[in-house]
Amino acid sequence: MSLYVLEGLRPWVIQRVSAVYMILFIIYAAYCVFSADSITYDGWKGWLYYPFNTTVVGIFVIALLFHTWIGIRDVVLDYTHNIMLRIFILSLLMGVLIGCGLWIFRLLLLSVVG
Repeated sequence: MSLYVLEGLRPWVIQRVSAVYMILFIIYAAYCVFSADSITYDGWKGWLYYPFNTTVVGIFVIALLFHTWIGIRDVVLDYTHNIMLRIFILSLLMGVLIGCGLWIFRLLLLSVVG
């Protein structure tokens, strides 16, 4: 058994499932935008504050972060041969993705709480 969790078939499946979810979410969001009477800030805010929409946006963000991590990680592993540079790039990428994820979930939490 491999010590690496994201190696082999598992990342491939995660990337395909996340891609399908993101496509379905984009179709749902486009339907909501095109079926809205008017597109205003308050309307958008009300749409996001609806608990179902907050949940699907949160799942979308998780899927997007996993999809991004796996895709860029594979490119870095394939094309960066210097191990120290590879570790630096992957660490930087992980920090940026975690920061973006925390920022978005803070916004979503504020939409639920406040």
